[in-house]
Amino acid sequence: MKILVLCIDRDDDIGRNTKIKGPVVGWDSNLEAAQKLALADPQDTDVNALFGALNIAKKLNSEVVTLTGDANVGLVSDNIVAQQLDEIIERFHPESVIVVTDGLDDQQVLPIIQSRVKVESVQTIVVRQSKELEKAYFKIIHFMKEISEDPTLARLIFGIPGIALILLAIWGIKALSIIFGIAGVYLIIKGFGWEEEVFETISEFTRSLSIERISTLVYFMALITFVVAAGYGYGDLRRNAISFSDVDSALNTLSVFILNSFSIELMVLTLLIAIVGRIIDDWSNGKYVQIRRYLILMAFVIMIRTIVFNGASFITSEEYNFGSFVLTGTISVVAFALWVKLTDYMFMDEIETIRKIVSTYEKKQVNNIEGKAIGKVSKVVVRGMKVAELKVGRKRIEGKDVVSVGDVIVVNAG
Repeated sequence: MKILVLCIDRDDDIGRNTKIKGPVVGWDSNLEAAQKLALADPQDTDVNALFGALNIAKKLNSEVVTLTGDANVGLVSDNIVAQQLDEIIERFHPESVIVVTDGLDDQQVLPIIQSRVKVESVQTIVVRQSKELEKAYFKIIHFMKEISEDPTLARLIFGIPGIALILLAIWGIKALSIIFGIAGVYLIIKGFGWEEEVFETISEFTRSLSIERISTLVYFMALITFVVAAGYGYGDLRRNAISFSDVDSALNTLSVFILNSFSIELMVLTLLIAIVGRIIDDWSNGKYVQIRRYLILMAFVIMIRTIVFNGASFITSEEYNFGSFVLTGTISVVAFALWVKLTDYMFMDEIETIRKIVSTYEKKQVNNIEGKAIGKVSKVVVRGMKVAELKVGRKRIEGKDVVSVGDVIVVNAG
């Protein structure tokens, strides 16, 4: 056979609406499929593609075949189309084919067809709609899909504008300063490379909230403490307005505020209560190494509180000299370093286990099950002494998708 007309139904609308399985071979079979699809769903554009393929086959007096994929468009559907195409080529041995589709989505399988047989022409059947409009539509759909699949882009394109719109709806133009502040914080987090860690921590926190957990009550206590602290702080700021006309007056006023306002102590207490909540969560989930991080964070908060209060005392009190400030700061830093070292001994076995796990995966080549190279492991996330996630370039691969680990890591992912 010199030429074959191929109609493509990548998402298998024919199969789902008419129960006809692909490949659909021959004039009569394709005409029946087109009529049944038109009766089942007159608005389906595949109806037009089928009749278009029949029309071309009639003019050229050639055979017509329709290849059907699957509702799971992508790897699954394209694999089915490839199998059906191999079957048709084996049966008809065409020298070339004319591909008929209803739009750009079905044309995604063109590379599969071109790798197996010469493509004479591609005919797109578009009825009562603009081709340029359809192209724009598919470009937008593809762009939105890419954004939704990339958490970083989704936060940037949807997250921040969404927060901005809510704040504008509540406070109007007065919310602009808050919006700029949120955007600034996000840019700082992204600029220092903390984005994944920060949002992963927030995600873990929201997942941990449950009325069945003691930690939820602890978080509620932290929230109440924060609200009380904010109230005290707002009142104290109103009574002791901080002037930034010169550095000396600003430092003195701020130091007096730190020493005399109960809100500062309450804010420190809020942080400590929240950290205790995280420790309870990690203990209940068996994430003992995470507990070490929060014990260190708790000590860090106390150290910073001590240094800040002593700095304020040094600025406001003549009796508190610079030597006392340096001595207290040094003792605080040394105590913190000793605490970090102590936690190393407390969690020595867990830390060594994690190091071994990370070394097994780190910087190794990652391929999918088809042998296609994805990249090298840039980061290994371990939770509960198991690999929770691998970061390969911009891709994030869950631990459950790892098929085998050797010189090359094989994963069940694209």
